[in-house]
Amino acid sequence: MKALVALFLLASACATHRTPVGNAPADGAEYYLPNQPVTAVLPRLYPDPQGGLGHSQDPDIRVTDIRLTASYTVLYITFGKDKNARDNNYFGTSNISFNPKAILTSSDGKRTYALLKTEGIPMSPDTREIKNEEKVPFILYFERLEKGVESFDLFECKSDNQNSCFNVAGMTVQNPQNSEAKQP
Repeated sequence: MKALVALFLLASACATHRTPVGNAPADGAEYYLPNQPVTAVLPRLYPDPQGGLGHSQDPDIRVTDIRLTASYTVLYITFGKDKNARDNNYFGTSNISFNPKAILTSSDGKRTYALLKTEGIPMSPDTREIKNEEKVPFILYFERLEKGVESFDLFECKSDNQNSCFNVAGMTVQNPQNSEAKQP
């Protein structure tokens, strides 16, 4: 009888108790769903099928998403050192902050949009000390891009030997010009 109970327990332990979900992917890396609400900073999957996340001279900076709301242009950014990078003090500490005078500029340079607030990173002169192995996601809120402005750059400050700025060029977002012309 004991052998029968042991055999039954062993068989039930090996059986799956999951409900089948159909053709659901095994994990999030198998697909990409744009414009889904996020409660935290969630990076886009790479390679990014939509593009437009820009490029920076600083390899520690990565724009992970761009959103347009009714009031804001929202940039989701991650700052983090690469432990495999050359000339990198991966096990030290850094101080980070964001310049409150940072702006977004349209690609033609004719329009600028001011920074309104930040989440996850203090505005200068305040700083946050982080360990270099830490990845820090943060969110920047700028004035809303005008309709029709779809290509823009982020300019925080001019980088020098002391400071590396969060400057990102070549970002794009879908923001078509309204075609609400009056019909006769």
